[in-house]
Amino acid sequence: MRLSEERVAVMARLVSERLLDEELVDLEISERDFRFMVESLLLKDLKIEDEIDEEATTFLLKNKPQLEEGSTEWEIELERKKEEFSIARGYVSF
Repeated sequence: MRLSEERVAVMARLVSERLLDEELVDLEISERDFRFMVESLLLKDLKIEDEIDEEATTFLLKNKPQLEEGSTEWEIELERKKEEFSIARGYVSF
């Protein structure tokens, strides 16, 4: 995962506070539970990104052994595969 769990917790706190401050959500649960839900969603999203990245890397290593890992061609193919796998999962990255 690209972010530590501590950083995700901070992001969740900031996101939940902003949503509450701007009255964009109307809570029927505690703020603590809401913050936990936001954190869980962020972690789930990051996990999906990690899985897609791993899947794309594995695919290239197996099916495109002529590409040098880290090269421009590798990066282009990696991004292409990640997008393909994302679409197949119905996942929209930002």
